[in-house]
Amino acid sequence: MPTSRREMKVLETYARSLLEAGKTEGRVFQDLKQLEALASMTPELLEVLKALVERDQLDLLPRIAELYRTMTEEDDDILGLTVTTAVPLDDELRAQIKERYEKDFGKKVFLIENVDPSIIGGIVFEARGQRRDISVKTQLRAARDTLASVHLTHAPQGGDATHV
Repeated sequence: MPTSRREMKVLETYARSLLEAGKTEGRVFQDLKQLEALASMTPELLEVLKALVERDQLDLLPRIAELYRTMTEEDDDILGLTVTTAVPLDDELRAQIKERYEKDFGKKVFLIENVDPSIIGGIVFEARGQRRDISVKTQLRAARDTLASVHLTHAPQGGDATHV
């Protein structure tokens, strides 16, 4: 299996991503043939494969599949929480998030961290098909939509605007 702690973390992150994708879809697969079938069904698996290709880590795939199988057999008490931020999490914030969600869900939480600068700031949480988006990008979109729905009419005198 893994030769270092860092490599184990990489394998676990990939395998946990696949496990959470299966849980979200209501399917947890027990063998490699079923996992291969998942490739045609979920974008999450394609994202994991894309990351493996981009990082030149395709050789890890058999070990990821084995770890995935082990996780599905022994581990239903861990919640995979995908956390998306504009910049990488620091250790303190990572610990706060884990503590809060472990308390909220009553389960051990495994963080699957994504960095997406397009969200500008804030954070997006996803777990088992549930999503909580408190990113700046989403707040700006909501403000833009609100402003677009407001029609202003200028009063002929005094310069006050009224809502129509």
